[in-house]
Amino acid sequence: MSRSPLRPLRQQLEVLLLHALGLLARALPFAWTSALGALLGRAAFHALARRRRIAIENITRALGPVHDGVPASLLARRVFEQIGRSFLEFLAMPRLGREGILRRVEMIGYEPALEWAREGKGAVMVTAHFGNWELCGAAVRAAGGPVRYLLPPQSNRGSDAYFDEIRRRVGIEPVKIGFGMREELRALRGGAFLGMLPDQDARRVGLHVPFFGRPASTHTGPARLAYRTGCPIGIGLIERRAGARFTSRLVAILRPDPDAEEAREVERLTREITAVIEAHVRRRPDHWYWIHRRWKTPAPEGAGSPVTTS
Repeated sequence: MSRSPLRPLRQQLEVLLLHALGLLARALPFAWTSALGALLGRAAFHALARRRRIAIENITRALGPVHDGVPASLLARRVFEQIGRSFLEFLAMPRLGREGILRRVEMIGYEPALEWAREGKGAVMVTAHFGNWELCGAAVRAAGGPVRYLLPPQSNRGSDAYFDEIRRRVGIEPVKIGFGMREELRALRGGAFLGMLPDQDARRVGLHVPFFGRPASTHTGPARLAYRTGCPIGIGLIERRAGARFTSRLVAILRPDPDAEEAREVERLTREITAVIEAHVRRRPDHWYWIHRRWKTPAPEGAGSPVTTS
Protein backbone atom coordinates (compact mmCIF):
# COMPACT_ATOMS: atom_id res chain seq x y z
CA MET A 1 0.00 0.00 0.00
CA SER A 2 1.42 3.41 -0.99
CA ARG A 3 1.89 6.08 1.63
CA SER A 4 -0.42 9.06 1.76
CA PRO A 5 1.07 12.11 0.00
CA LEU A 6 -0.07 14.15 3.01
CA ARG A 7 1.97 12.08 5.45
CA PRO A 8 5.12 14.31 5.40
CA LEU A 9 2.97 17.39 6.06
CA ARG A 10 1.10 15.62 8.85
CA GLN A 11 4.38 14.57 10.46
CA GLN A 12 5.76 18.10 10.24
CA LEU A 13 2.63 19.45 11.92
CA GLU A 14 3.00 16.80 14.62
CA VAL A 15 6.55 17.96 15.35
CA LEU A 16 5.45 21.61 15.51
CA LEU A 17 2.67 20.67 17.93
CA LEU A 18 5.13 18.73 20.10
CA HIS A 19 7.46 21.71 20.28
CA ALA A 20 4.57 23.99 21.23
CA LEU A 21 3.38 21.59 23.93
CA GLY A 22 6.94 21.29 25.21
CA LEU A 23 7.28 25.07 25.53
CA LEU A 24 3.98 25.23 27.40
CA ALA A 25 4.84 22.29 29.65
CA ARG A 26 8.15 23.86 30.65
CA ALA A 27 6.68 27.34 31.14
CA LEU A 28 4.07 26.25 33.70
CA PRO A 29 4.74 25.12 37.28
CA PHE A 30 5.22 21.35 37.20
CA ALA A 31 2.02 20.59 39.14
CA TRP A 32 0.02 22.72 36.67
CA THR A 33 1.64 20.90 33.77
CA SER A 34 0.59 17.59 35.33
CA ALA A 35 -2.98 18.80 35.82
CA LEU A 36 -3.15 20.05 32.23
CA GLY A 37 -1.95 16.64 31.10
CA ALA A 38 -4.83 15.02 32.97
CA LEU A 39 -7.28 17.27 31.11
CA LEU A 40 -5.69 16.33 27.78
CA GLY A 41 -5.92 12.66 28.73
CA ARG A 42 -9.59 13.00 29.59
CA ALA A 43 -10.24 14.71 26.25
CA ALA A 44 -8.42 11.86 24.50
CA PHE A 45 -10.60 9.35 26.35
CA HIS A 46 -13.70 10.92 24.81
CA ALA A 47 -12.16 11.54 21.36
CA LEU A 48 -10.30 8.28 20.70
CA ALA A 49 -13.14 5.77 20.54
CA ARG A 50 -11.04 2.84 19.37
CA ARG A 51 -8.41 3.22 22.09
CA ARG A 52 -11.12 3.75 24.69
CA ARG A 53 -12.80 0.52 23.60
CA ILE A 54 -9.50 -1.41 23.70
CA ALA A 55 -8.78 -0.15 27.22
CA ILE A 56 -12.22 -1.06 28.54
CA GLU A 57 -12.10 -4.50 26.90
CA ASN A 58 -8.61 -5.22 28.25
CA ILE A 59 -9.54 -4.13 31.78
CA THR A 60 -12.77 -6.12 31.72
CA ARG A 61 -11.06 -9.33 30.56
CA ALA A 62 -8.18 -8.97 33.03
CA LEU A 63 -9.94 -7.58 36.12
CA GLY A 64 -13.66 -7.88 35.48
CA PRO A 65 -16.33 -5.28 34.68
CA VAL A 66 -15.90 -3.77 38.16
CA HIS A 67 -12.59 -3.73 40.07
CA ASP A 68 -12.54 -2.69 43.73
CA GLY A 69 -15.85 -0.94 43.21
CA VAL A 70 -14.62 0.98 40.11
CA PRO A 71 -16.33 0.22 36.76
CA ALA A 72 -14.01 -0.65 33.89
CA SER A 73 -15.08 2.46 31.97
CA LEU A 74 -14.13 4.78 34.84
CA LEU A 75 -10.85 2.96 35.37
CA ALA A 76 -10.11 3.37 31.65
CA ARG A 77 -10.73 7.12 31.92
CA ARG A 78 -8.27 7.31 34.80
CA VAL A 79 -5.74 5.45 32.66
CA PHE A 80 -6.08 8.06 29.91
CA GLU A 81 -5.66 10.84 32.47
CA GLN A 82 -2.53 9.22 33.87
CA ILE A 83 -1.05 8.83 30.38
CA GLY A 84 -1.80 12.49 29.64
CA ARG A 85 -0.12 13.56 32.87
CA SER A 86 2.94 11.44 32.12
CA PHE A 87 3.28 12.80 28.60
CA LEU A 88 3.30 16.48 29.57
CA GLU A 89 5.49 15.75 32.60
CA PHE A 90 7.97 14.08 30.26
CA LEU A 91 8.06 17.18 28.07
CA ALA A 92 8.71 19.27 31.19
CA MET A 93 11.55 17.15 32.61
CA PRO A 94 14.45 19.28 31.29
CA ARG A 95 13.14 22.25 33.29
CA LEU A 96 13.22 20.21 36.50
CA GLY A 97 16.89 19.31 36.14
CA ARG A 98 18.67 16.78 38.34
CA GLU A 99 17.82 18.38 41.68
CA GLY A 100 14.21 18.99 40.72
CA ILE A 101 13.75 15.39 39.65
CA LEU A 102 15.19 14.10 42.92
CA ARG A 103 12.94 16.45 44.92
CA ARG A 104 9.90 15.11 43.10
CA VAL A 105 10.77 11.40 43.21
CA GLU A 106 11.32 9.42 46.39
CA MET A 107 13.55 6.46 45.56
CA ILE A 108 13.23 3.28 47.61
CA GLY A 109 15.35 0.13 47.40
CA TYR A 110 17.83 1.33 44.76
CA GLU A 111 20.93 0.98 46.95
CA PRO A 112 22.08 -2.26 45.26
CA ALA A 113 21.77 -0.69 41.81
CA LEU A 114 23.67 2.44 42.83
CA GLU A 115 26.40 0.19 44.23
CA TRP A 116 26.62 -1.52 40.81
CA ALA A 117 27.06 1.94 39.31
CA ARG A 118 29.89 2.81 41.71
CA GLU A 119 31.60 -0.47 40.82
CA GLY A 120 31.19 0.15 37.07
CA LYS A 121 28.95 -2.89 36.60
CA GLY A 122 26.27 -2.88 33.92
CA ALA A 123 22.67 -3.92 34.52
CA VAL A 124 19.48 -4.54 32.60
CA MET A 125 16.99 -2.10 34.16
CA VAL A 126 13.43 -3.08 33.37
CA THR A 127 10.33 -1.01 33.92
CA ALA A 128 6.85 -1.10 32.41
CA HIS A 129 4.48 1.35 30.77
CA PHE A 130 3.38 2.08 34.32
CA GLY A 131 3.08 5.50 35.93
CA ASN A 132 5.53 8.00 34.48
CA TRP A 133 8.06 5.46 33.20
CA GLU A 134 10.25 8.14 31.59
CA LEU A 135 10.59 9.87 34.96
CA CYS A 136 11.43 6.51 36.56
CA GLY A 137 14.55 6.22 34.41
CA ALA A 138 15.39 9.91 34.76
CA ALA A 139 15.35 9.60 38.55
CA VAL A 140 17.79 6.68 38.46
CA ARG A 141 20.03 8.75 36.20
CA ALA A 142 19.78 11.75 38.53
CA ALA A 143 20.75 9.54 41.47
CA GLY A 144 23.93 8.42 39.71
CA GLY A 145 22.92 5.43 37.60
CA PRO A 146 24.49 5.41 34.10
CA VAL A 147 21.12 4.93 32.39
CA ARG A 148 20.71 4.48 28.65
CA TYR A 149 17.40 3.61 26.99
CA LEU A 150 16.95 0.84 24.44
CA LEU A 151 14.27 2.18 22.09
CA PRO A 152 12.74 1.35 18.71
CA PRO A 153 12.98 4.16 16.13
CA GLN A 154 9.66 5.90 15.47
CA SER A 155 8.19 6.38 12.02
CA ASN A 156 8.16 10.16 12.45
CA ARG A 157 11.87 10.99 12.57
CA GLY A 158 11.22 14.53 13.72
CA SER A 159 9.20 13.38 16.74
CA ASP A 160 11.77 10.69 17.46
CA ALA A 161 14.59 13.24 17.47
CA TYR A 162 12.61 15.61 19.71
CA PHE A 163 11.88 12.91 22.29
CA ASP A 164 15.51 11.76 22.26
CA GLU A 165 16.69 15.34 22.78
CA ILE A 166 14.51 15.59 25.90
CA ARG A 167 16.10 12.39 27.20
CA ARG A 168 19.60 13.67 26.46
CA ARG A 169 18.84 16.88 28.36
CA VAL A 170 18.30 14.81 31.51
CA GLY A 171 21.43 12.75 30.83
CA ILE A 172 20.00 9.68 29.12
CA GLU A 173 21.47 8.58 25.79
CA PRO A 174 19.19 6.40 23.63
CA VAL A 175 20.33 3.16 22.01
CA LYS A 176 18.19 2.34 18.98
CA ILE A 177 17.02 -1.23 18.45
CA GLY A 178 18.50 -2.72 15.29
CA PHE A 179 19.47 -6.12 13.98
CA GLY A 180 21.32 -8.26 16.49
CA MET A 181 22.45 -7.23 19.95
CA ARG A 182 25.88 -5.75 19.29
CA GLU A 183 25.22 -2.23 20.59
CA GLU A 184 23.24 -3.48 23.58
CA LEU A 185 25.94 -5.96 24.60
CA ARG A 186 28.63 -3.30 24.21
CA ALA A 187 26.68 -0.89 26.42
CA LEU A 188 26.15 -3.44 29.19
CA ARG A 189 29.76 -4.61 29.14
CA GLY A 190 30.80 -0.96 29.33
CA GLY A 191 28.90 -0.51 32.60
CA ALA A 192 25.63 1.02 31.35
CA PHE A 193 22.23 0.56 32.94
CA LEU A 194 20.22 -0.39 29.86
CA GLY A 195 16.58 0.64 30.35
CA MET A 196 13.98 -1.56 28.68
CA LEU A 197 10.17 -1.84 28.58
CA PRO A 198 9.19 -5.44 27.73
CA ASP A 199 5.47 -5.22 28.54
CA GLN A 200 4.02 -4.69 25.05
CA ASP A 201 3.09 -7.21 22.38
CA ALA A 202 6.25 -8.71 20.84
CA ARG A 203 4.46 -10.13 17.80
CA ARG A 204 5.87 -13.32 16.32
CA VAL A 205 9.37 -12.88 17.73
CA GLY A 206 8.14 -12.96 21.34
CA LEU A 207 7.79 -15.77 23.84
CA HIS A 208 4.24 -16.42 25.05
CA VAL A 209 4.09 -16.32 28.83
CA PRO A 210 1.10 -15.85 31.16
CA PHE A 211 -0.08 -12.30 31.79
CA PHE A 212 -3.39 -11.93 33.64
CA GLY A 213 -4.13 -15.58 32.94
CA ARG A 214 -3.66 -15.41 29.18
CA PRO A 215 -0.58 -16.14 27.05
CA ALA A 216 0.95 -12.88 25.87
CA SER A 217 3.76 -12.54 23.33
CA THR A 218 6.57 -11.05 25.39
CA HIS A 219 9.95 -9.54 24.55
CA THR A 220 12.84 -11.76 25.63
CA GLY A 221 15.53 -9.10 25.14
CA PRO A 222 16.06 -8.34 28.85
CA ALA A 223 16.51 -12.01 29.68
CA ARG A 224 18.80 -12.72 26.71
CA LEU A 225 21.01 -9.72 27.38
CA ALA A 226 21.30 -10.56 31.07
CA TYR A 227 22.14 -14.18 30.31
CA ARG A 228 24.79 -13.35 27.72
CA THR A 229 26.52 -10.69 29.84
CA GLY A 230 25.94 -12.10 33.32
CA CYS A 231 24.38 -8.76 34.33
CA PRO A 232 21.57 -8.59 36.91
CA ILE A 233 18.07 -7.49 36.01
CA GLY A 234 16.63 -4.72 38.17
CA ILE A 235 12.89 -4.06 37.96
CA GLY A 236 11.90 -0.53 38.91
CA LEU A 237 8.38 0.92 38.95
CA ILE A 238 7.14 4.42 39.74
CA GLU A 239 3.84 5.43 41.34
CA ARG A 240 2.06 8.73 41.68
CA ARG A 241 1.47 10.62 44.89
CA ALA A 242 -0.48 13.81 45.48
CA GLY A 243 0.98 17.09 44.31
CA ALA A 244 2.73 15.73 41.20
CA ARG A 245 5.17 13.77 43.34
CA PHE A 246 6.23 10.15 42.95
CA THR A 247 7.63 7.08 44.64
CA SER A 248 9.95 4.86 42.62
CA ARG A 249 10.87 1.42 43.94
CA LEU A 250 13.34 -1.21 42.84
CA VAL A 251 10.81 -3.98 43.33
CA ALA A 252 12.90 -6.99 42.27
CA ILE A 253 16.40 -8.09 41.32
CA LEU A 254 16.76 -11.17 39.11
CA ARG A 255 20.05 -12.87 38.33
CA PRO A 256 20.70 -15.22 35.41
CA ASP A 257 22.07 -18.66 36.12
CA PRO A 258 25.17 -19.04 33.91
CA ASP A 259 25.06 -22.82 34.26
CA ALA A 260 21.50 -23.14 32.98
CA GLU A 261 20.68 -23.82 29.34
CA GLU A 262 19.96 -20.49 27.61
CA ALA A 263 16.44 -21.21 26.32
CA ARG A 264 15.26 -22.41 29.74
CA GLU A 265 16.83 -19.48 31.53
CA VAL A 266 15.42 -16.94 29.09
CA GLU A 267 11.95 -18.38 29.61
CA ARG A 268 12.34 -18.40 33.41
CA LEU A 269 13.51 -14.80 33.55
CA THR A 270 10.86 -13.61 31.08
CA ARG A 271 8.14 -15.30 33.11
CA GLU A 272 9.43 -13.76 36.35
CA ILE A 273 9.69 -10.26 34.89
CA THR A 274 6.13 -10.53 33.57
CA ALA A 275 4.81 -11.87 36.88
CA VAL A 276 6.39 -8.97 38.81
CA ILE A 277 4.85 -6.44 36.45
CA GLU A 278 1.44 -8.12 36.65
CA ALA A 279 1.46 -8.07 40.45
CA HIS A 280 2.02 -4.30 40.51
CA VAL A 281 -0.51 -3.63 37.75
CA ARG A 282 -3.09 -5.52 39.81
CA ARG A 283 -2.32 -3.25 42.75
CA ARG A 284 -2.43 0.01 40.73
CA PRO A 285 -4.36 -0.76 37.53
CA ASP A 286 -4.92 2.93 36.80
CA HIS A 287 -1.16 3.23 36.25
CA TRP A 288 -0.77 0.76 33.35
CA TYR A 289 -1.06 1.24 29.57
CA TRP A 290 -4.30 -0.66 28.94
CA ILE A 291 -4.88 1.13 25.61
CA HIS A 292 -2.35 -1.21 23.95
CA ARG A 293 -3.45 -4.55 22.42
CA ARG A 294 -1.21 -6.60 24.71
CA TRP A 295 -2.69 -9.97 23.69
CA LYS A 296 -2.82 -9.22 19.96
CA THR A 297 -0.54 -12.04 18.78
CA PRO A 298 -2.22 -15.47 19.03
CA ALA A 299 -0.32 -18.07 21.01
CA PRO A 300 0.97 -21.07 19.08
CA GLU A 301 -0.30 -24.45 20.15
CA GLY A 302 1.37 -25.51 23.39
CA ALA A 303 2.48 -22.00 24.36
CA GLY A 304 3.14 -21.58 28.05
CA SER A 305 4.53 -25.06 28.56
CA PRO A 306 8.10 -25.44 29.78
CA VAL A 307 10.93 -25.36 27.24
CA THR A 308 12.23 -28.82 26.45
CA THR A 309 15.49 -29.85 24.92
CA SER A 310 16.31 -33.01 23.06
